[in-house]
Amino acid sequence: MTKAPLLRGVHHCHLQVKDMQQALVFYRNVMGFEIVPELEFWYHHQDDGPLMLQDQAKTICLALFEGSRSSNGIAFAADAQAFVHWRRHLEGQDVKVTLADHLVSHSLYFRDPSANMHEITCFEYEAVHKLL
Repeated sequence: MTKAPLLRGVHHCHLQVKDMQQALVFYRNVMGFEIVPELEFWYHHQDDGPLMLQDQAKTICLALFEGSRSSNGIAFAADAQAFVHWRRHLEGQDVKVTLADHLVSHSLYFRDPSANMHEITCFEYEAVHKLL
């Protein structure tokens, strides 16, 4: 059996959104993503092209496609301090958050305006447990 070539991580995730402008406001204001300027032409010059967004660290890209379906969403990783901060941040933005204790990790579950379910997860279990 041959070994698969190495990958360099995840470049982007596809998300279906019901309203592009509403999604853009959410991902900018709540999640801190911005449009990728050099890829914006895909959205403006292709019939079904995505609007590409990236996070502040430029490590996560989202490809937003306008449509009526929902996507499975994304599980974002965070350390313990950021996890607790994300909980406060999301709740401060009036985003309904469900906290889950998975015995080895903690997760925050929330939906974007198009009903895509997302997760922020942290495997620094004891640290999060103490901070909550």
